[in-house]
Amino acid sequence: MALRSDWSGRACPIARGVDVVGDPWVLLILREAFAGATRFDEFAARTGITDKALSGRLRQLVSTGILDRTIVGEGSRPRPEYRLTEAGAATLPILHAFAQWADDHGPHAERGTLGINCRSCGARARSADVCTSCGRRLEPQNVRWTRPGEWDGAQVELRGGRAG
Repeated sequence: MALRSDWSGRACPIARGVDVVGDPWVLLILREAFAGATRFDEFAARTGITDKALSGRLRQLVSTGILDRTIVGEGSRPRPEYRLTEAGAATLPILHAFAQWADDHGPHAERGTLGINCRSCGARARSADVCTSCGRRLEPQNVRWTRPGEWDGAQVELRGGRAG
């Protein structure tokens, strides 16, 4: 969806990865998928993305295997839901590393940081993928985010993994 070339066939793994998750809207959609959003209107409200752009990004994330799309509900108003696949859940360390980099080096760090907390021991992690206190791998099912800024005081239990 981004206005750039197709990098999916490049030899460089960073270029291939950017081809899938390098779009800013994709990162925000992933953030909200980890925070529990599953429906189109939830993603739109939480990110501020336009309907047209969101439709395209969700299509892209489904086609690249990051999200599963399933139809739920019966009757006249069945609706699609989007859930992280195993590949989608594996992007969690990318989001953690990106958030930590932005906290340390990005603009307006005074607005707060994303607290990445291990649910096993309760400690705040300073690593993207492993709890620096207990050594447990940080995965969607054992991480709690404390989100800053427009989410003051909000603690979000991450929900990831395969669609059920």
